[in-house]
Amino acid sequence: MACGKVRSGWADSGTVSRQGSSAFTTRDALLLLLLALFWGNSFLFVKLAVDVIPPTWIVAGRLTIGGILVSLIVVARARLRGDNDLRLPRGWRALGALLLIGSFGSGLPWALQAWGQQYLDSGLMAVLNSTTPAATLALAVAAGQERLYRSRVLGLLIAILGSVIIVGGEVQAGGPILALLAAVGSTVGYGFGTVMTRAAVSGRFRPLPATAVQLVLGAGVLTMLALGTSGPPPPAWDLPLVPVLALSALGLLGTGLAFLIYFTLIERVGATNASMVTYIVPVVGLISGALVRGERFGANVLIGAVVLIGGVWLAQRTDPMLVPEQGAGAVPEASLSGQR
Repeated sequence: MACGKVRSGWADSGTVSRQGSSAFTTRDALLLLLLALFWGNSFLFVKLAVDVIPPTWIVAGRLTIGGILVSLIVVARARLRGDNDLRLPRGWRALGALLLIGSFGSGLPWALQAWGQQYLDSGLMAVLNSTTPAATLALAVAAGQERLYRSRVLGLLIAILGSVIIVGGEVQAGGPILALLAAVGSTVGYGFGTVMTRAAVSGRFRPLPATAVQLVLGAGVLTMLALGTSGPPPPAWDLPLVPVLALSALGLLGTGLAFLIYFTLIERVGATNASMVTYIVPVVGLISGALVRGERFGANVLIGAVVLIGGVWLAQRTDPMLVPEQGAGAVPEASLSGQR
């Protein structure tokens, strides 16, 4: 889901408008809204599934479904242009980096969030996920990829304050501390994915084929983790319909199609305009949780969300490219996701 040229660094055909100067049409606005709906509702999809399906199997399923869909899209695009070259990343260094990014930049954060959502509402998780840009910027600075200046420092401090307001209020209300820490910790994984991408594979591959490889490799790792921690997956035919549909939607909509829409937006209107999804996702998450599950959130969540998003906006103001989404490493030039 970047601040001051904090970039994940996928190279594409050169059609990407890095300054986001393209005109924003009605179609682009609808795509942006659709992306926010897919990413924002991903937290609800997890919540609807996690009471029945173990968290690690939710993530393994999400990566598998999303990886298959993105791979099919890559193949279809190659066929449409009459090209047998799928333009997939090659070489042990690239594949090793994508394995790490898929496992620790997507799989692990998703697993932490899925585990945490056994105890936390989906709307709260959506809001806490918005901490991703701040975590990513901090890691990028630590890795020597970025420099801090006044607006960034102030934005980071404000974002941290927003997180403290949210988490502190939940702890005072008796909320599960470990689940809250898992939610915040997941954003560090997203940040790692972005920093790793920039360091190891920046400027080498097209975004969609690289994302397909990342998701497939991550699916393999999370499947082994799920087998080791939760045993074989529950048969789909033995599960209630709602969790099965929720997991399917998570993989198809919240992962596969979400990546496709995001890359399309990057190409059409640039990272700057596409980054506006940052501010819509937590709102969608709160509303969908309230409407579908009757979730209620206290004043600390609302106030903290405003402060947190304000801090993210300030940190992004000069170069709004930190986009929290479901899996930071899979985004192109300058977005730090997501989920999401």
